[in-house]
Amino acid sequence: MLIRKILVAVDGSKPSLEASIQAIDLAKRFEAELIAIHVIDPRYSHLEIVLSPRPGRLKEAVMLAMEKGKQNLDKVKQNATEKNVRVKTDIIVGKTSVANEIVEYAEKENINIIIIGSRGISGFKRMLLGSVATEVVTYAHCPVFVVK
Repeated sequence: MLIRKILVAVDGSKPSLEASIQAIDLAKRFEAELIAIHVIDPRYSHLEIVLSPRPGRLKEAVMLAMEKGKQNLDKVKQNATEKNVRVKTDIIVGKTSVANEIVEYAEKENINIIIIGSRGISGFKRMLLGSVATEVVTYAHCPVFVVK
């Protein structure tokens, strides 16, 4: 398998930051392009619209989520810089689901491998919340490396 483009999705969790470290190492080893993304969960935007008495609250919520995403991506950039790896970053405001946004981005960018963290949620919580990693593995057009 030829690895030229690596996508890592980060959400600020410990597993996603571990995934970014693995992605940086893989990018360095294969001299591949590294792209790190943060997807803003669309559920929060929709919930905010329904619950908010002020329409401006949605904009505030999205701006706060974007700032958090930027902080997460800045951590990845810092780690990549320390290992002399260039990384492109992107923040996506989700329209469907986080997993779907990751899969569509990977297809659009012709990614060779996706690296994603898994929080290890199982049982009832997983049934209620779903698993982004599981959905990405199921629907991605390319191999997916899951980091626990």
